[in-house]
Amino acid sequence: MPSATIDSPTIPFLQQCDPRAKLLTLLLLAPLLYRYPMLSWGWLGSLFMLFFILNSNVKQEVPALFRQWWRLRWLIVTLLLLHGLLTPGEPIWSWLPWLSWQGVREGGQQLLRLLLLIAFAWLLVRSTTPLQWVIGLYRLFGFFQRFGVPVQQGCALLAFALGSMPALMQEARHIQEEGRLRYSGGTERMTQRLQRVAEQGQALLLRLLQRAYAQEESLHLRGFAHGLPFVILHHPRWHWRDTLLLGWPVFLWIVQGVSPG
Repeated sequence: MPSATIDSPTIPFLQQCDPRAKLLTLLLLAPLLYRYPMLSWGWLGSLFMLFFILNSNVKQEVPALFRQWWRLRWLIVTLLLLHGLLTPGEPIWSWLPWLSWQGVREGGQQLLRLLLLIAFAWLLVRSTTPLQWVIGLYRLFGFFQRFGVPVQQGCALLAFALGSMPALMQEARHIQEEGRLRYSGGTERMTQRLQRVAEQGQALLLRLLQRAYAQEESLHLRGFAHGLPFVILHHPRWHWRDTLLLGWPVFLWIVQGVSPG
């Protein structure tokens, strides 16, 4: 009788890492990308780290990452134009004297930094649940509780806020759909579009105010006002993969610091 083998899905590398390692990695990578010039050791090492992370799930992560970048296309064009217009230098074309090469080049470098940082942040957020982020923050800054800082209360409030975000996003989608159905006849002018956006914002704010009393009651029932402890059901342990994830940006800082120039 022939037997069939079933391949179990492999868990991506980032999903197995401790949320503390992810937070510290992002905090170390952000100044590294903005402080040192492009094609430096810090930049090349960061690109290698990004390729290593994407390699664990190329078919899903890479197209999704490009879709996230594509959503920022108007921000990219705006930043390029602003740098080109506000930075003095040699004009690109004679019939376009207010746009300089230096500004476009500087804007392109800033955009590459921004896109690379967005890629790291998006990958870390995509591989971590909101509760895991709260647990990571609590385990990183929990020692401040000894000095009177209400870390437990703040983490409990953050977990409650993150838990209510899906319901708020669903409310926003319902309001947006109602606005589309109301203004579905014909093309909209700019004033009508702005009016629709203002009405949607007003309706969302009104529903948030209506839910505020229920949210406050829920917080009191959970013991937020009395400072009940922030319960962690699962304590993630530090593994070798966390040391690898956090140790790579630390290594890049060391190499960048000892390298000449």
